[in-house]
Amino acid sequence: MKRRDFIRTSILAAGATPLAAIGAAGFEVPKERVVPYFGGGWRMYAFSNRTIDIMLSTLFRSPSGRLVMVDGGWGKDGEFLLPVLKQFGGVVDTWFLTHAHGDHYKALGGILKKADCGGLKIGRVVHDFLPVDFIKSTEKACAPHVAEFLSDLARSGIAVEKPSVGRKFDFGEGLSFECLNGYDLSMKRDAVNNSSICYRVENGGKSVLVTGDLGADMGEKLLKTVPRGKLKCDMCFLAHHGQAGAKKSFYEAVKPEACIWPTTQWLWDNDLGGTHGPGSGPFQTNYTKCWMQELGVKRQFLLTRDFVFT
Repeated sequence: MKRRDFIRTSILAAGATPLAAIGAAGFEVPKERVVPYFGGGWRMYAFSNRTIDIMLSTLFRSPSGRLVMVDGGWGKDGEFLLPVLKQFGGVVDTWFLTHAHGDHYKALGGILKKADCGGLKIGRVVHDFLPVDFIKSTEKACAPHVAEFLSDLARSGIAVEKPSVGRKFDFGEGLSFECLNGYDLSMKRDAVNNSSICYRVENGGKSVLVTGDLGADMGEKLLKTVPRGKLKCDMCFLAHHGQAGAKKSFYEAVKPEACIWPTTQWLWDNDLGGTHGPGSGPFQTNYTKCWMQELGVKRQFLLTRDFVFT
């Protein structure tokens, strides 16, 4: 396939169906049959952004109705997410947070500020954020927001667990999360992104790699410390929204058959906005698009809309 044809067609999401938009009547579960991807097991809802900003928000829902969240996005994304979760029963078994950037944890942060979490029950939050003092020394602007979130989380009384390398969270009905790494305080360049905790998710006979905003340095460390058999996955969330994250060598080890871009349209287009137009920005999405073509990735899902995978 020619490169321009690949870029044009790669946003076509074979095997997924857009979710209904939330409105005055609340969230609606898709009525049409979803094309299977996992061959059973839990449904995976990959949500798009509710603002113009990049973020990551993914929900797993079991056949019996159990819920597991990954990240959630910004506060505005949380305003969408809360009624979705309540519509699905209002009880989240486990909420995983990949790292301490607001586009990944502030949706939960906004929910924590509501009385009784807005009627939502959360069994536990699993995270391994960098120490706040370390964040102050590397990405000073982030530190007050992280400290506020951690304070709200502690005040909520929700159980908090720290993942450890190799630990597997088994949720039954075919779903498990395995932690592949912890943060490394020697990584002071792009420190918070490089603290992203990666999870190998097994679901219905398929594997998914959750990468958060994995940076180049931690990506290289994972190549040295994680057996290639655990990095190889059927589906991969592209690190750092598909640009300036993990290197091509990392994706060569993962070698996914499908990938998910937690990416806005302007980032996909490398567009500075205004009158500049596509290709005007400094972003590196086109490099990642080319890598995916060279690796023979069969299906790509661009999260400019919501998708559900079964």
